[in-house]
Amino acid sequence: MNRYRPAPHIIRRRRIALLVVLALLTWGIWSGVAAIAGLFGGGKKAVEISACAPGVVSVTAVIGDGEKHQDAFLNNVKPYIWFTLVNNGKVACKFNAAPATQFFRIKTGDQVIWTSEQCDRKGLAESAEVVLKPGKPQSSPPSQWFRVYSSGGGCGEGQAPAFVGTYTLQAEVNKVVSGNLETFELQ
Repeated sequence: MNRYRPAPHIIRRRRIALLVVLALLTWGIWSGVAAIAGLFGGGKKAVEISACAPGVVSVTAVIGDGEKHQDAFLNNVKPYIWFTLVNNGKVACKFNAAPATQFFRIKTGDQVIWTSEQCDRKGLAESAEVVLKPGKPQSSPPSQWFRVYSSGGGCGEGQAPAFVGTYTLQAEVNKVVSGNLETFELQ
């Protein structure tokens, strides 16, 4: 009886095809096991986000209409003040930006005209951590400044009005002072 033996190149092609099929089967089984393990909590563990290292967070003071920066305000317009935080590091980190750690100061020259330190600060949260992603600015909600001096009696309406002139705004959050002095004009 004469047995037919395929040519060597056909045997080689069959072996390569068999290896490809085996590789695909192995990959399919491995993927299925990984997917099932992921369903039952065997996947990657959540990465713990740690506190921001000193010097990593920068604060920028902003004054404007509550949505965008503005540097001059007509007589009847009350400006809004806020700050922006930026994580200048390479990984996300937690930063305490609680209201009790936030301060604003408005000056003309060296004279402090208004400071939020003289506002009623009772009941402000001492801790409110925010997660700052690298390079992604995060802004605080704007607060209205009533164009007044602050004093031991408070910092809101009813205080002595600020005069027409040029002022600067500086913010501080969790002992990080803004790197800018935001200059603006009251008209």
